[in-house]
Amino acid sequence: MRIADDHLKHLLCHGYAVVPGFLSPEELIAPRENLLRYYPTPEELAATPERYGWVFDDPEHLQIEFPFAGDALNHISTHPDLIDAVDRLLGTPQVLLSQAAIWAKYAGTGDFEQTMHLDYQGNTLVVPRDDGAFRQVNMILYYSDVGPDLGPTCVVPLEHTQDLSPWPPFRPRKKYPDLYRHEKALPAKAGDLLLFSMSTFHRASDVTADFGARLSHHFVWRAAAYPFAGYHQWSHFGEKPELARFIERATPRQREVIGFPPPGHPYWNEQTLAGVAARYPRMDMKPYMGKC
Repeated sequence: MRIADDHLKHLLCHGYAVVPGFLSPEELIAPRENLLRYYPTPEELAATPERYGWVFDDPEHLQIEFPFAGDALNHISTHPDLIDAVDRLLGTPQVLLSQAAIWAKYAGTGDFEQTMHLDYQGNTLVVPRDDGAFRQVNMILYYSDVGPDLGPTCVVPLEHTQDLSPWPPFRPRKKYPDLYRHEKALPAKAGDLLLFSMSTFHRASDVTADFGARLSHHFVWRAAAYPFAGYHQWSHFGEKPELARFIERATPRQREVIGFPPPGHPYWNEQTLAGVAARYPRMDMKPYMGKC
């Protein structure tokens, strides 16, 4: 169990928790190689900036969403230990991954300072309710060291905000100086995992280093029972070959958290088994071939 009960208790009490070394140095190798399919290294960017004009065009929004071309990033997006932690937090195994995206920020390319905010506007039509299965869980996994000069995430512990209304979700420094006085910067090592609540005020701080990159992987999870919450339904990407490749290689549980019907679901009958097998010819259909 990589995410211990103590981490989850800290999340519930303070609105955030850091899991040091969620991924080992060896486990970081493959996803970092996958990242190179999308992003240059800082050395490549510095040596040939003309090749990467798109980095400078919109440096604050270099995000790419699941599904990915690399198997490692897809596997980490649906990592069994992430699913296990969400199951325990929400008190149900019926959980869904509603957002997964990688993000790169390069020193010297833009202004990365954010306003203190909550993330719920793009993840629900209502406001957060952080108990039981109503909870949504935010996570950031770091693929690079994030020191004080590479834009560490800042959070305001819940004990300073628990009496605040969730509206408005964005709180500028001049109007809400107390929030910024109570913020806590969270530097991270590559492989560390940050968990935080949908009701946790947070922000990205600026990248002040002269050189380097901040590489991260962002997730949001929710209970399947409440469709008024959630960022994505992954069938939106059903025509992408990357998603078909992931589905063919995933475990049944990994498929389930992106909305695929699990083994034993009433959806499965002889017709649907044959059709899904034709759509995903490299997928192992045996787990789904129970009574139908």
